[in-house]
Amino acid sequence: MPVSSQKHVVVVGGGLVGTLNACFLAKRGYHVDLFEMREDIRKQTAVKGKNINLALSIRGREALKAVGLEDCVVTNGTPMYGRMVHDLHGNKKPIYYGRKDQASY
Repeated sequence: MPVSSQKHVVVVGGGLVGTLNACFLAKRGYHVDLFEMREDIRKQTAVKGKNINLALSIRGREALKAVGLEDCVVTNGTPMYGRMVHDLHGNKKPIYYGRKDQASY
């Protein structure tokens, strides 16, 4: 069996950091095997455990841009222009993340 000259790496953990690192390594020419303990939540009828709201800021966009995925994620994301703050009297006030046209996704 011929020996491959391609570099090989294993990434354990398919969360945000693990998958991004796998993308960076693949761009550098590594053969990457990515392992995750949890099942694919898209295929489960009920997901147990923690649930987090995930927002993509400019730092995340820069990381995705570096691996060529920014446009895909932003195109399919939901823009959030700010957050709504509620005071003790029930009044609401928007706090924008930047200018009114800037958004996190």
